[in-house]
Amino acid sequence: MRRRGFMISIRQHGIPPGISLVEVVVAMAIAMVLMGLSMTTLHTIMRAERESSEAVWLGASFQRFSRLFRDDIHAAESVQLEPEKVANPKTLVIQKPDGEQITWRIEQFRIDRVVSREGKVLHEDMFYVPTGSEAHFIQQQRLNQAGISIREPGSPVLPDKESGNTPESRPRAAHELAVLSTIGRDYRLTQISFEQSEKETNQAN
Repeated sequence: MRRRGFMISIRQHGIPPGISLVEVVVAMAIAMVLMGLSMTTLHTIMRAERESSEAVWLGASFQRFSRLFRDDIHAAESVQLEPEKVANPKTLVIQKPDGEQITWRIEQFRIDRVVSREGKVLHEDMFYVPTGSEAHFIQQQRLNQAGISIREPGSPVLPDKESGNTPESRPRAAHELAVLSTIGRDYRLTQISFEQSEKETNQAN
């Protein structure tokens, strides 16, 4: 007697075939790579935006500092560096004819301006310089000038392919800024008197 075998075929409609473990691992690896690239790109964009914003803010601060610093020296009756006989003085004291005293002081990455009269503080200003900068006040008595010298840190130097030097072994190019003004000579008053004389000449004609 021969026994017949039965074969039952079950078809599942609408259900996709199964996914192997290798495919899952490959998909996760691709997703992690894409996520890492996106995070790196986002970090680069945010850093570039932060650096550009900081550069704009420092530029505006330096313009205001330069204008106030020049005006103070032009209107000064006397200028004194403190401490005296030091190569890089960090304090500049300005005496004005009206009795006001303006003290410029260099801190670590900040320049303070304090206006006082008879020991009473009237006004304070703060200006910032890039991190890593070195600043000190200067005075040229022969030219009757005073000012400030700011040495800003330079950008990283690219490696030299010919010599094989790395950025760490090569010196960085620094930028040095100097603001010098004549003591006690207010150019604003000179411009006003020049404009008045020109108007009088035109009226006379």
